[in-house]
Amino acid sequence: MSKRKSKTPAPVKPHPPRNLTPTLCDRLRRDLLSACQQVAETHGLTVEGGELSDIDLRHSFNIDFRIGIPTVEGTIFSPEKALFEALADSFGLQPTDYGRMFKTGGEAFRITAINPNRPKYPISAERVAIGRGYKFTAENVAMYLRASGD
Repeated sequence: MSKRKSKTPAPVKPHPPRNLTPTLCDRLRRDLLSACQQVAETHGLTVEGGELSDIDLRHSFNIDFRIGIPTVEGTIFSPEKALFEALADSFGLQPTDYGRMFKTGGEAFRITAINPNRPKYPISAERVAIGRGYKFTAENVAMYLRASGD
């Protein structure tokens, strides 16, 4: 009498959705960030990011993760932040202005970098609503920050 091995049925693969929705994109972002954090932690690393970009609800979207060795604060070293902190005073800003938000034209922006090779528009900021980058004069950014009163 021969014994037959019972085969475990393969997991049923779900049908892809007809379209992506903002809710589905956000759920996927959270699930992928959580999975990425678990894998990174097993190697002593940390993960930042998870921002969505290039969203086309009919086809696809991008997610940006940054993985690295954690600093004492538990964050990943940012060369952009270090450069900003070193140069801020010479552009009329404070080192702590990195990452601060300001409003202009009814839109919110977050400061992301200083580029000393752009003397006319050295300050980079992203429009918070869409994550798109913009360039500003240092004088205007200092004025917008003062007006925000944070």
